[in-house]
Amino acid sequence: MNKLYDKFRFYLRYTFLSVVGHYKTLSPGIHLLNGHYLKDNIESIDRFKKMLLILSKNAKLVRVEEAIAMIVKHEMPQEPIIAFTFDDGFMECYTNFAPILEEYGINGLFFINPNYVDGDETYIHNFNNSIVFTQNKKPMRWVQLKELQNRGHIIGAHTMDHYMINTDDENELEYQIGYCKQIIEEQLRVKCNYFAFPYGKIEHANTKAIDIACMHYKYVFSQSDYKHYFSFNGRVINRRHFEPFWPISHVKYFLSANKR
Repeated sequence: MNKLYDKFRFYLRYTFLSVVGHYKTLSPGIHLLNGHYLKDNIESIDRFKKMLLILSKNAKLVRVEEAIAMIVKHEMPQEPIIAFTFDDGFMECYTNFAPILEEYGINGLFFINPNYVDGDETYIHNFNNSIVFTQNKKPMRWVQLKELQNRGHIIGAHTMDHYMINTDDENELEYQIGYCKQIIEEQLRVKCNYFAFPYGKIEHANTKAIDIACMHYKYVFSQSDYKHYFSFNGRVINRRHFEPFWPISHVKYFLSANKR
């Protein structure tokens, strides 16, 4: 009964977003869109390409560091401005997302988990199936990450193991947050200024964890409360979740919300 109810709710929500979103216009403001993965089919790639084409005609697409600088300065543009980030470091970030973004002269900010980057088949299988619940994925390795960095993209930290940081265990928090920065900097030979906490909702972090993150990183990100630019008393920048295979009408619906 619950499964039937969930399917019905999904259908209603999908239909609502598809119909209503078709008529929505993008609101003025700075929109940080955060995605993760592609479905394993050509249609999924084509849908992201079409999404970028439509968004480029209705908004200004910018490099992610430009968008972040505007948010931090509390700028209030009179047009919609969009930049892109991606979590978890799946291989399609290298094979698909980065090249498509480059066609529009912009970059992406890719948040990675170093133990996934270095993981053997057992670790990768557990990460995919038991942690992020996204099957049949492969991680970018350091060679791909270095190339993306050389092409103007940004590599950020996402904890060592996609760890939920709402714990009071300071040693674990330092390992997952602080040591993550150290490993990325050692591998890529550049300062890592960006951290996004896994799972992304406000309840998936706590004040102690945010204190540690702000001590190590210049910028900290959630994936929550998107209508507000900041959470955690102005210390965390909020992003809007999307997936590159979503219908454009769904994305337009979410980007029509006024931002504060």
